Amino acid sequence: MPATRKSARKQPSARKQPAARKSTSKPAAKQATKRSTAAKSTARQAGGRKRAAARRSPALEVLRQIQVCTIMDVPEGSFIRAAIAAVEENPDNAPIREVRPGGGLDPRGPFRMALVTEKRWKPGRTLKVKFLDGIASVQEKVAQVAKQWEQFANLKLEFVKTGAAEIRISFKKPGSWSYLGTDALVIAANQPTMNYGWLTPTTSATEYSRVVLHEFGHAFACIHEHQHPEAGIPWDKAMVYRYYQATNGWDRAMTDRNVLDRYSASVTNFSAFDGTSIMQYAVPQELTVGDFAIGWNTQLSPTDRSFIAAMYPTQTAEPGQLTPGQSSPGAIGKHGEEDHYWFQVAPDQTGQYVVDTVGNTDVLMGLYGPDDPAKLMATDDDSGAGRNARIVRKLGAGRYSVRVRHYSPRGTGAYEIRLRRK
Repeated sequence: MPATRKSARKQPSARKQPAARKSTSKPAAKQATKRSTAAKSTARQAGGRKRAAARRSPALEVLRQIQVCTIMDVPEGSFIRAAIAAVEENPDNAPIREVRPGGGLDPRGPFRMALVTEKRWKPGRTLKVKFLDGIASVQEKVAQVAKQWEQFANLKLEFVKTGAAEIRISFKKPGSWSYLGTDALVIAANQPTMNYGWLTPTTSATEYSRVVLHEFGHAFACIHEHQHPEAGIPWDKAMVYRYYQATNGWDRAMTDRNVLDRYSASVTNFSAFDGTSIMQYAVPQELTVGDFAIGWNTQLSPTDRSFIAAMYPTQTAEPGQLTPGQSSPGAIGKHGEEDHYWFQVAPDQTGQYVVDTVGNTDVLMGLYGPDDPAKLMATDDDSGAGRNARIVRKLGAGRYSVRVRHYSPRGTGAYEIRLRRK
């Protein structure tokens, strides 16, 4: 109460009577102060020794030799803009599955949206690459290694000295990192989209191969292999958090995002987990439970090559035309493959239509339009007979697109697709 506080302030004499303090001599007080200071100093020294011992622990000393990269998130507030840019670059980046109520792209973060298949460049595209700084000999080595991806992906890298460029490389910032695929399109033109923080003229050729192939994999929209939906790495999480805090200054959220979190199998296009992938970090035994470990990968694995070829095919079939009342044969021949169809609704033929599949193959189907192959109208998995997809919608005049893929990104199989007006 206020009265109580006032009463307390009116009794200064009570604070002037600390008998113990009065009876203590000045020399004794000084000695007590010295003892207290000495105790604090000893505690600080002990704490320092403990921290130093932790820094010198054999496990962390081994781990410090591991130089890892980071996938950069687009700037705050740019998720929607990045999604729009991705679809404008390549309409196939439009989601075939609704990832939140109402459909469309979820802007909340990289692990809540269909990240990889929404970041691909248009196959056949030439990407311009420009160095913003760096030593000429280092630049040359980076360019030579990066172009290895051209042997397997239907993308070309053109290194330019002036003008605009989709991929911009710096050597001045800490660490090694890249933005993912088309996310580079929303980064300011004077800012890097990729960085190499430890490459020098004397860096080994093996390290150039490891780091440059890895970062350009991200630039081509490949995720980290250790975040694969089926990775199953038995992480020692306490040690992982400790390591990345000590070496990279990462908090738990940053470590989760770059190391421990796994992508959802339902929204990610992926091959089988590949421990030899160039996108896989080395995983030392010190960071896992038991004797699990993965060594350094320095070359594109066979799976890397086949997967990137599927993502950026050299030949793309023309969409098949669907005719009401007829069925068309289809087949998913390899993992990641997607079949495309289209049909036209005339002004005097508007009404309710059914698009469905028939067969034993578990497919996922998306309907887009009208007159916009990136505008998702509806998606379906198992509404048809067995594991077949079935979409029923009232359609107005216009052109519509249909995309079909296997439910499992590694699945294959034949099916038939039908279109009919009810």
